[in-house]
Amino acid sequence: MRLLSAALAVALTPAFVALPTVSFAASDTPHPVKPLVRTSGVHGVDGISAARLWGHRVVRPGHALSTLSAPQDRPRFTVAGVSWTRTSGLEASDVTIQVRVREDSGWTGWESLGVSDDGPQGGTGESVGARSGSNPLVTDGATAIQVRVDTTNAQPLPDVRVTTIDPGTSAADDDLVPHTPAASAGAAATTPTIITRRQWGADESLRRPATYNRTVKAIVIHHTASSNAYTQATAAAQIRGIYAYDTQGLGWSDIAYNFLVDKFGRVYEGRAGSITSAVRGAHAMGFNTDTMGIAALGNYETASAPAVMVDALARVAGWKLSQYGVDPAGTTRLTSAGGTGTKYAAGVTVTLPTVNAHQNTSYTLCPGRYLYPQMATIRSKAALYARYSSTSGPAPVPTSRLFATYGTLTLATGASGYAVRDLQLELNRRGFSVGTADGAFGPATQAAVLKFQKAVQLSATGKVAANDWRALSGLSYTRTAAPAPAPPAPSPTAVVGFDADGRGDVLGRTGGGYLYFYPGRTSAIGTPVRIGSGWNAFRQVVSPGDVTGDRHADVLAVTPGGAAYLYRGNGKGGLQSGRTLLATTWGAYTDIVTPGDWTGDGRPDLLARKANGELWLLAGGGKGGFVSSWRKIGTGWQMFTQLVTPGDLTGDGRVDLLGRTPAGTLYLYRGTGVRTATATGYQPGVRISTGWQVFNTVFSTGDLTGDGKADLIGRTPANVNYVYAGNGKGAFAAGRRFTAPWGDTTRIVGVR
Repeated sequence: MRLLSAALAVALTPAFVALPTVSFAASDTPHPVKPLVRTSGVHGVDGISAARLWGHRVVRPGHALSTLSAPQDRPRFTVAGVSWTRTSGLEASDVTIQVRVREDSGWTGWESLGVSDDGPQGGTGESVGARSGSNPLVTDGATAIQVRVDTTNAQPLPDVRVTTIDPGTSAADDDLVPHTPAASAGAAATTPTIITRRQWGADESLRRPATYNRTVKAIVIHHTASSNAYTQATAAAQIRGIYAYDTQGLGWSDIAYNFLVDKFGRVYEGRAGSITSAVRGAHAMGFNTDTMGIAALGNYETASAPAVMVDALARVAGWKLSQYGVDPAGTTRLTSAGGTGTKYAAGVTVTLPTVNAHQNTSYTLCPGRYLYPQMATIRSKAALYARYSSTSGPAPVPTSRLFATYGTLTLATGASGYAVRDLQLELNRRGFSVGTADGAFGPATQAAVLKFQKAVQLSATGKVAANDWRALSGLSYTRTAAPAPAPPAPSPTAVVGFDADGRGDVLGRTGGGYLYFYPGRTSAIGTPVRIGSGWNAFRQVVSPGDVTGDRHADVLAVTPGGAAYLYRGNGKGGLQSGRTLLATTWGAYTDIVTPGDWTGDGRPDLLARKANGELWLLAGGGKGGFVSSWRKIGTGWQMFTQLVTPGDLTGDGRVDLLGRTPAGTLYLYRGTGVRTATATGYQPGVRISTGWQVFNTVFSTGDLTGDGKADLIGRTPANVNYVYAGNGKGAFAAGRRFTAPWGDTTRIVGVR
């Protein structure tokens, strides 16, 4: 366990040019990032500093001040730690380490740093020159540090040193795409995708040669206890900081862990060689032999571990143990080598789960009170991955093989297992939604089965038997029920545009609260029309399309308190009189976006984002409201400063989503709809361009250029506007400057 006390923030300084330049082919090549490391000794008690301690003279009963430095100026750093030689004779409980740092806002208070219970085993080659030390502290950025050490007998620790680190930055940090390494010989499970040391910018000159175990008998799960506020773009810098402290501050041969996993479910190579070999780590004192350590990046003593992180931990554990023929659900016997912080003396043999937590063998809270209860889930998922190369079990049976595989089974309410999961996936694919394919035949699955049976003229039993499996497989089957009645005639399709002229438009809200309609023209925006005043009472104003079913685009406005009002459009660039209160509970949603028809039923839907990055769906009802309630469809979306909904960018008939990062990278999430096996709504994001940080807003009216393909509009803080013509394949032409009449408008949204 490593205790990092504040968020690691990596400052990215964008380069601004006279004209916005958006690159669609640029590739930020990963490269080693050399950290700036400063280490100096700390000796004795500085008298001036001691006189200023006042009421902070005793920090822990039974401990007395042994070392106190004067404030030390340093080059700007984000990671700091304190170390000493291993000859003190003191246990971890005998030592208290405190530091304070000078940040931009001034000096922080004194913060306690625990004594690290990681490290190389005594008597090994790596332990020669290795030091004891504190867990590292991470700050947003500091330029001075002061250190205090207290011990039980006021005995100074030998050779106390303070180390500060700036882990550096890399443009490649914003685009870390995991790769699938070649599997080692005899691997029973598929190698997960892994971000290599080269990708996260490891400076290989910092490490020494690896030490190898004979085999791997167990996996130890850790957390780094660092900040949970990192983004996808700053996670690599946090790992570089830990790596530099372990090697340069503590004198270890490499980073302590064999692998790390971030909260987005991305796996990182830790110790060099761990992907292909049984590299010995420095992660669990007394139990580094024949084990590997996987660390969750973040502090899970204070926050819950995301499901994608738990899943990734299980994938790595199952894959590694499968290489050595070890059952992730089993137990093994390990002999302690002793050392600081371990629960077991040297020579004691202990029976442990093959996937165990650091706190099982050391006096530590690692991997945290919120991740530790997930250990049983990690073990079960790891066992599935070791057997099937999937944490959800065997690969789904394809449609054409359903009858051949399950034709002798009859499924009904209460059934469970992979047959039920594959039934659920097929029903979802056919549009008879059961929600998550969890392998449990419950009411939602029975309802979907009944709908399917009625649709294909099968007896509506709610059970799935041989004849039903034939129908699900696309084979010939016996129709046992009367044909379903013909569906009602479809409702007229809404006309595009706020003035129903077939072209997308723009709505804008000024600082004074005036709402304007800007009519779309081919490659231009027409003369604005003022719709009304008082719209500054709302936190957000958007147009989701035709919510009421009258073929005219409507307006949705949300107050700061979360009250949502519907204003009906009149199809002439204005609004009908009156408004309808739809809800009063939307305060938790910080960003409402309008994807269009997400669910594929011809009615406009809504997406909303919470401050914690959760993405929620509200399906449109087509009659002035929405069906059911908000449904969570994703997490991790806080990495974007703006979500953009241009409609169908890729030409497959499904609405897509764009995300813009603070550094100006644009990601495309291709829409899948809900009529798929996964029902997640979007494929994983793909980085398509950079340079969008020059705009204060990016939006879309659909097709502005008149070629039938969705385009983007970007506006700079100086109110200079550019249109980027879409190519219908998920990319855009170079920007073209055009004149737009919004002037002092504070909020602009597209109406498609």
